[in-house]
Order: sequence, then C-alpha cells, then structure tokens
Amino acid sequence: MSDFSEKKIKAVEKEGGKKGQDLAGMSEMGLCFQQANLVEPCGHMELMEMAFAAMNKEVDPEAEERRGGAGEVAKILLSADIDRFCAIIHVPEQFTSAEKNDRQYEISAIDWAKAAFATLPGDGKGVEFTVETPTLVKAVYTKDPDAGRYPEKAKDNVSGASFGWLRSKQLVLDDDSDSDEMVFGDDDMPGI
Repeated sequence: MSDFSEKKIKAVEKEGGKKGQDLAGMSEMGLCFQQANLVEPCGHMELMEMAFAAMNKEVDPEAEERRGGAGEVAKILLSADIDRFCAIIHVPEQFTSAEKNDRQYEISAIDWAKAAFATLPGDGKGVEFTVETPTLVKAVYTKDPDAGRYPEKAKDNVSGASFGWLRSKQLVLDDDSDSDEMVFGDDDMPGI
C-alpha cells in the first residue's frame, strides 16, 4: 500500500502520461534520447516509478486525452525536493546494441548514469544505484549538509552532465548547430 494520497498519485500519473506524450512526439521528430524533469514525484522513487509507468503506457487511440507512449524513447527522468533527489535512466533494448537499430546506437543506461552522476556537488558521493542494468538504472541521492550534498543542486549538476554526455555521443543537437540545414516544411523539400 502506498504512503501517498490518491490525489497525489493521480497528479503523478497525469504528469508522467503527459510528459510521455511530449517525449514520444519529440522521438517521432528524430530525438530518440531525451531528459525530463518531473515536479510531482518530489524526489520520491516510488512516485517516480508511477510516473515512469504512466509515461511508458501504451497510448489508447480512443482516449479523449492522449497520454504515455514513450516506452521506446531513451530517457533520463529527474525529480528533487529539498531532502532527496532521484533519477531513472531508461534505454530501450534496441539502443543497447548497434545490430538492433538502424542508427547503430550502442548505449547503456549504466554508462549514461555514470556520466550523469560524475559531477555531484559537495564531496561527490552520496548516490545509491538501486537498479543497474544495461536498460534501466534507478538512483537515489539524499541530503547531507555536512558533506555538501544538496538534492536540488545535485539535480542541476546531473542534468547538465547528462546533456553534455548525450551531446558528446551526438545523441542530441548542439545548441550552435547550423540552422541552414534544418528543414521546416514542404516548401523546403524539393520535389514535393
């Protein structure tokens, strides 16, 4: 039985489902590796797991509001409050081996997590990996002022390090990419 109210769980599932729809939409535009900050879980792993499940849920085509659909999107999810920070890194099986995908990606959730958590503030320690597989990593970081560990600061560091690692692997676009090469619509595509 959960220690959280039904209202809180609904809010977490709603945020997860909506964020999943956003990630799925970005994936359809070619961005297969993404990161998202979630507010409602407030750094609680149990709530993050609920949001993650709602995010990856199959989309019901008959539903009034589309939610979920991000099961095939590689992602790092971050949530923090003043006392704790947690993250879930998910890499779908097809991206763990170059032979399994058209883009020849060979990415491990473990490698992504190690890169993301490499620049923790304070003493640089304090993260506990509760799950570590090539497709899924779950991490928890707890406040310890004596060691200089502050969850909200850690979340910012992990987010920056994660994005830097994704960029180094050319899995996200550089901020300074040449916009002349971007295609915006049918008028930009010869022969259509």
